Amino acid sequence: MGDSARSQVHYEVFARKTPASSWALQSALENRELAIQAAKELLAARRAAAVMVSKETLDVESGEYRSLSVFTDGVVEQKKKTVLAREVDSICSSPQEFYTPIAREKIGRLLEEWLKRNGVTAFELLHRPDLAERLDATGTELQHVCQKLAVPESQDTGADLHETMRRWRALIDKAVTRLITDGRKNTFPDIVPSNWLATIDKLKDHPEKAYVLGGALAKVLAKDNRPAVKLEKLLLFATVLADASDGREWALNVIEAPVVELFSSRTALSDVLGEEADLGTSLAVLTRMAASREVDLIAQIDPAVARVIPPLKDVLAGYHKLMALGSFHHLSQNIQKRLMQELKGPRRLKPGDPNAEIETLRALAMCITAAGKEEAQRDDIKEAFIERSKMLISADFVDSLVRTAQSPVQEVEKLVWLCENVAGAGNKRQAAQWLASSIGSLKFERDIRDHARPAPQRLLWLAQMQKRAIAAQLGDKALEDVSGKLGKFGGEIATDGQVISNMLRAQAPALHKLAWLLSFAAGQAAPLGPVADQAKAEVMRILRMPAMQEALNNNPQAVAQLKPMMQAAGLAA
Repeated sequence: MGDSARSQVHYEVFARKTPASSWALQSALENRELAIQAAKELLAARRAAAVMVSKETLDVESGEYRSLSVFTDGVVEQKKKTVLAREVDSICSSPQEFYTPIAREKIGRLLEEWLKRNGVTAFELLHRPDLAERLDATGTELQHVCQKLAVPESQDTGADLHETMRRWRALIDKAVTRLITDGRKNTFPDIVPSNWLATIDKLKDHPEKAYVLGGALAKVLAKDNRPAVKLEKLLLFATVLADASDGREWALNVIEAPVVELFSSRTALSDVLGEEADLGTSLAVLTRMAASREVDLIAQIDPAVARVIPPLKDVLAGYHKLMALGSFHHLSQNIQKRLMQELKGPRRLKPGDPNAEIETLRALAMCITAAGKEEAQRDDIKEAFIERSKMLISADFVDSLVRTAQSPVQEVEKLVWLCENVAGAGNKRQAAQWLASSIGSLKFERDIRDHARPAPQRLLWLAQMQKRAIAAQLGDKALEDVSGKLGKFGGEIATDGQVISNMLRAQAPALHKLAWLLSFAAGQAAPLGPVADQAKAEVMRILRMPAMQEALNNNPQAVAQLKPMMQAAGLAA
């Protein structure tokens, strides 16, 4: 047999950015001269301190590579002392270790685009021989994976990069060969709901029962690439198993693995819901799954929460039921983890709809915070919503929010609403600055002092905005600025309309006048500030009148009704 039949040859170009750095693979070519030329160009362009071209010869019979350096140039390598690997690391040493949750997660990251193109998960790749063959045939995909695995390992341990890459490639080849061989040997049984439990019981003593059962599930999933269909099929098997799980918990863990990976996909929920779900809708669904009890309780007193986070239906309701029964702990943890990651991420909850963005964030914040049980979990939730709130106080978001306002008065209402719903002291201060700027604008002053609306109506609106700003906990300085401006306009409106004078001259019982004045003094019918102070002075004057004192002494019920307002105005203990 000739050498050409027994071997395959290609040339790999390596480079070191600095004399102390490790070799990094730049390209792989079949032509020796082109490979050397590419290495020289890297050096000439000063993109590398040193270059090397290695001839790689694959012996088809043994599956081993033989390496021979055919060209080197550049700064001499600075030898580094070999560092021993950490006792605990993530380096795999056998094909079986690719099937651990950590390894599957890493495979999902390294092959994210390939998996997405093929409509499959890492679990399916590890259990379907046809997918393993398809990936192996690409060549370049696995070469890139080996490089991504080898570079950090080489830097961490001091091992030779080239040797590390070869080790990873050999390990992957062994895993692929094993999976393909098992597929040809019909190692993975055919399952349907009727023989599902019997198959599990038959495999209970098998040394690799999880691997074999995973292969059986992967065969079922292979018939349709839609995430919704896969989740429906898995739910059917999981429901049967959950009803008879005694001694079969290991099988429930096997079936949970692809479920977790499918729920981690951003496209899965859209497919299940039958529409393109934005991030806000996706997080609402996940929140309902993770904190259904808290959502139901809060929705009873806040209809907006029920609207933003509706009940689960169909397949989603099925998985939630399994979680509520104590199954699928990893799915529950994964959902909570994803909620935190997405909240801290840069994607908008409701792109193009700032009002819905705030409403959705408010509902999520109440429900997720209520569900936080441990102190560390509550701290993480708080941090996530503070991070998300930074997006709401950006110039772009505020501009899109106020653009939907139909008047300057409505613009202030929207900004007060923003102040109420952002988290974090710094975010509150920034939101208050936007609010103070809007209140201080000339267009707002013209609108609020427009005589087309009755003065008492405008004063009541200012009082309501001021009360909401106080409740929003904007910080002393920011609140003083906002509250002071609202109070100033209240005083001007009351003066222009002679509101208190007209009130005192009105044909009404003295006790009614006192109640009106107290509502002004307490900041209920007018904002705290000049008009409230004027009303308070009038109350004190009226209370000193003998006729008023006699009226109060003769009407204890009226005194009981007025006392809360007097306390709010600081006129009674």
